[in-house]
Amino acid sequence: MNPTKEEIIDMAKHAVIDLDENAVERIAHEALDAGISPVDLIEQGFVEGMKVMGDLFEEGKSQLAQIFEASHIVESGINVLRPAIMSSMGSKNDVCWFGNLVVGV
Repeated sequence: MNPTKEEIIDMAKHAVIDLDENAVERIAHEALDAGISPVDLIEQGFVEGMKVMGDLFEEGKSQLAQIFEASHIVESGINVLRPAIMSSMGSKNDVCWFGNLVVGV
């Protein structure tokens, strides 16, 4: 049985929290194969995982190095999603990249 969209997004969130780069990349591929919007996966999975990491840091339950590692892991997942994001936005002249942020023009 294939996981639902919500399950895939939840797996992405927890892979970020667990600092599991291989899982983040695998889940990004799985999400694309399942037809999940890359933006949904980033916003509801990766970003939510980063929020949890930030909360843990504020509570003194994680270190700054773990925040940087989680950020690097999220970037790896976004790199998997980048071609799908670019193709969905039409002409490459219509977008501008600022690090990992895509802005349509």
